Amino acid sequence: MPTLKPLAYALSILTFTATLGACSSQDAHSSLAEQTTLKLSSTPFWQQNNIQGSQAAWLVDDTWLLASESQGLIVVSKNGQHSDVVKSGSFETLSVRSIAENTFLVASIDNEHDQVAMFTLAKNNGNWQLTEHPAIVVPQARPDAVCLFNNLDTGSISAFVADVRGLMTETIVYNLASGETANIAVREFAAVNEAAGCAVNDASQQLFISEEELGIWQMNANAESSAAKQPLAMVAPFGELSSGIGVLTTSADGSLWFTTSSDNSLYRYHTEHNLQQKWHLAGEQSIAAVAVTNNTANTQAIIYDDETGAYLSSQLILEPLSSATTNNTAAKTAHVYANRQTTPVAAFGDAADDPAIWLHPTDASKSLIIGTDKRRGLMVYNLAGEQTQALEVGRVNNVDVRQNSSIDNPTQTLIAASNRSENSISLFTVDLHNNIQLLGSVATNLSEIYGLCMYSSHSGNYVFVNDKSGLYQQYKITNQQQKVAGKLVREFNLPSQPEGCSSDDKNGELFAGEEDAGIWFIDAEPDAKQAPILLQSINELLIDDVEGMEIYQGENERFLVVSSQGDNSYVVYRINKGENHPTLEFTSKFNIIANLAQGIDGVSETDGLTVTAKPLPSYPLGVLIVQDGYNRMPQQPQNFKLVDWRQVHSLIHSTNK
Repeated sequence: MPTLKPLAYALSILTFTATLGACSSQDAHSSLAEQTTLKLSSTPFWQQNNIQGSQAAWLVDDTWLLASESQGLIVVSKNGQHSDVVKSGSFETLSVRSIAENTFLVASIDNEHDQVAMFTLAKNNGNWQLTEHPAIVVPQARPDAVCLFNNLDTGSISAFVADVRGLMTETIVYNLASGETANIAVREFAAVNEAAGCAVNDASQQLFISEEELGIWQMNANAESSAAKQPLAMVAPFGELSSGIGVLTTSADGSLWFTTSSDNSLYRYHTEHNLQQKWHLAGEQSIAAVAVTNNTANTQAIIYDDETGAYLSSQLILEPLSSATTNNTAAKTAHVYANRQTTPVAAFGDAADDPAIWLHPTDASKSLIIGTDKRRGLMVYNLAGEQTQALEVGRVNNVDVRQNSSIDNPTQTLIAASNRSENSISLFTVDLHNNIQLLGSVATNLSEIYGLCMYSSHSGNYVFVNDKSGLYQQYKITNQQQKVAGKLVREFNLPSQPEGCSSDDKNGELFAGEEDAGIWFIDAEPDAKQAPILLQSINELLIDDVEGMEIYQGENERFLVVSSQGDNSYVVYRINKGENHPTLEFTSKFNIIANLAQGIDGVSETDGLTVTAKPLPSYPLGVLIVQDGYNRMPQQPQNFKLVDWRQVHSLIHSTNK
């Protein structure tokens, strides 16, 4: 059957502007007027006096948890014939997740204290027992709605809390791996005014939020994403729902359930399977909430009637869902985690971009991480991630480092960064006291300098730079007595916008990313005549934008690590020698998830990255350093994350067994 029609919207009160066709087409979705409405009968469930209820949640078998503003939290079984008040008080809304057999994590709004109460509800020796955990308190704001999210990637359960300010906070409340409760602030973002309810589809990681008189919104529940919301189903005249949208809930098959009180209708909505069922409840009720058992063909629904204050029971005949499409890409994406992170950059927004690493020649523990803040300049960190220096030289975008005997300064180090403030190459070195200092700059004639990487060989030291047109320039850098100069020695073009690049000094090879197309090879020597060769196109594994890349130079093999920004992951290719040019062989794909034990969030929307195979303290096989587009736990400006290469090494070699 067809879905509800998710309309685009032009809501001045929300400062949105869109056309109707931006969200869906008439061919893809039929209207509610064409939708068959099924008649639904109900019978009383549990006692009929006004208990000031709000929402039910199915637990197991014939057992339900009910919320009551006058009595508290009540476990009801045997089709309403048996009940126990497990927590006295005034509670509104429910969200429940199973954490073990006959054991559930429960979130509900505690009206007496204006906070979200958290509990574990477990059945022991035939009796249900409730254990209270630290509450979630929103400072100076009353919570409107709460919903739990079981993040299958990180093994954690989060609570989303919408409050009267129109803000939504996410807090990790349970660690499934350790079996322990937690209270870790993740992020805060704009939600809706006066949320009626919220729910999460754990499998698709989609968060749904309802507004009683406006409609239902959808956004990504994963913290490693933006909090942009989209209209899912709207109230007339913006859509075809009736007003009075109540609380939301999801079932195991991914269906979203809700009611509209103005016309006593109940909806089952599934975004992925294009399925909608609608029922109309006969009588004079004003239904405000629904909960269902995990779906079978014949499903029990518990409905709350706001008119009488009673819970009602109905039997629903559900249409089967088609088989879900297998996500082969997701199955191939492994998980690693960061064990250190740098101090955040100075301000929120798109700022941190690209890291590089300087290796101390005699004491590896004194090595430095160099990162760009494209609003301010070059930031310097020690291996613990602590910021030690800030060089505010302009809007530097990409950075790279070379250390070799041909560089004429005391530490034989040259650092280059693309400076967008003046369309130049800013050049630095490291002095004998481990401080980075500016040497000077080389002007370019690029219209908008963008990406950068360095290359050194017997013929000299070079910097490759590009701009958004696809033009690459190669500059030969000379330095004498701490003075630097640069000469343009070559130009070539890629078809469209590039950024990330990495060169192999030993083999004279340059690898360059074209953001919307893939990975190119170019001979790195300035007198090379060979045209660029496309080695790897974007596909189901390498998702555009293709961003930062770097070569891991192992003893017997080398790998190209690439930021697959479109799906917040990284693809690792083995670099093989071909007859006329190198080839890339896929080895593994991974993303970086939250490290709950150390309180370090996952990584998303990586722009730049660097990697080294040189042993460092705590990193015997080297380290991967990546830019993090959304810095969470708690929400802070962007930063850089450090990943032990041993995790990636294990993935590469387990994949190739």
